[in-house]
Amino acid sequence: MEKFKKREINKKGFLENDNGIKISTLLSLIKENQYYGDIIDYFNVDPDSSELVQIKGSQTLYTVVKGLNDKFKKVDLVSNLKNLSFDYENGFSIKFDELKTDSYFDDYHSDSISVRPIHSGQRDFFANLYEIDKYASRLINKGFGDVLDMNLSLLKEKDEHIKKYRLLHDVKEDSFYLRAIVSEDRYFNYDNSVAVVLALLKLHFETKESGVEYELYSCEFNESFIRMFFRTSELKEIQGVGYLENTLQVSNDEIKREALKFANICSILFEDSEAKSQSLFIKPKDVKSKVLSITHGTGPKKAFLNLEDFVRSKEIFENIFEEIKVITKIKNHNQILHLLREKIENSNTEEIKRSKEELKKILYKDIKTTSQLLETFNKLILLEGLEIDAKEYLRYKIYEALVDRK
Repeated sequence: MEKFKKREINKKGFLENDNGIKISTLLSLIKENQYYGDIIDYFNVDPDSSELVQIKGSQTLYTVVKGLNDKFKKVDLVSNLKNLSFDYENGFSIKFDELKTDSYFDDYHSDSISVRPIHSGQRDFFANLYEIDKYASRLINKGFGDVLDMNLSLLKEKDEHIKKYRLLHDVKEDSFYLRAIVSEDRYFNYDNSVAVVLALLKLHFETKESGVEYELYSCEFNESFIRMFFRTSELKEIQGVGYLENTLQVSNDEIKREALKFANICSILFEDSEAKSQSLFIKPKDVKSKVLSITHGTGPKKAFLNLEDFVRSKEIFENIFEEIKVITKIKNHNQILHLLREKIENSNTEEIKRSKEELKKILYKDIKTTSQLLETFNKLILLEGLEIDAKEYLRYKIYEALVDRK
């Protein structure tokens, strides 16, 4: 569904004069969050402080996340399979007949809700029932809902199937969606609001301590996911090419095991064929770039202490710079183009497959200089209509072709 697709906002779409945000305003994003007190304690901040987090783009980031929070309410509803019924018209939907397990529905106008799966919700639902996801999907696609319903009815009789369902309530349309099934015992909900507050406060205090400045460059997001790119004031010269800018990627997925992650990525600053400044964002694999991570299985006390690992960022940047310097010795630029073209040709990533021919066309050209090569790679990532996950895939694959030469 279009409203759940990942979207992107960059500097052109930022609020006017967005030079930062007050700490008190930022913290209002998590005022009702169960980890509010833990975050206040970790940063030792006054929740009413008018101190400015001087990171450009912060106000825009706050506005984006608040808008999503206002539109979508998240409910973790515990239910037994026996209290569910199913509808196979226009795909697959689930009817929840028992709502009393969550106070969210205390004043709701109905005793039941119809829920349509989104993202991997349908796969998760059936995978948790003896891994019948592929079987169920084929039956639904064939229009054999009656056969699947018989299977589910038999399962209801065989055992107790109690799960915690992550539901999204579109409050404006009063419609419900199944996002995922989450753990009942070891799931700590570090949502996008928590991710934004932790990222901005951590970078704010890092600036005060080290003098390194940060600004938001762009942000990719949907209702349950966010990826933020922060440029820094740290630069290293790449002889004959341009500069390597230390860039921080902070990402959060409310569903996946590795919830909140800080990583160093590469931003190569160079001049294109028209002497205009460009930035190419590429990324090594996580084993090289990951600064710190907080999983959904980690409690808040330990989780926020993991932010101390941020000190590794400078060392990782140094290591990436040492690797990136290899681009000053490129002799056969077309060979690197060929490497990347093969990666795209052989990719099974759905988002890449949908744009495969357009991407390959950009790579059919004769390259003479490293600047031309970087400019060509930028055209790939900036291809109009390219999906968010395809861009992330290309960041990894460009790094492999350009630096690892494989």
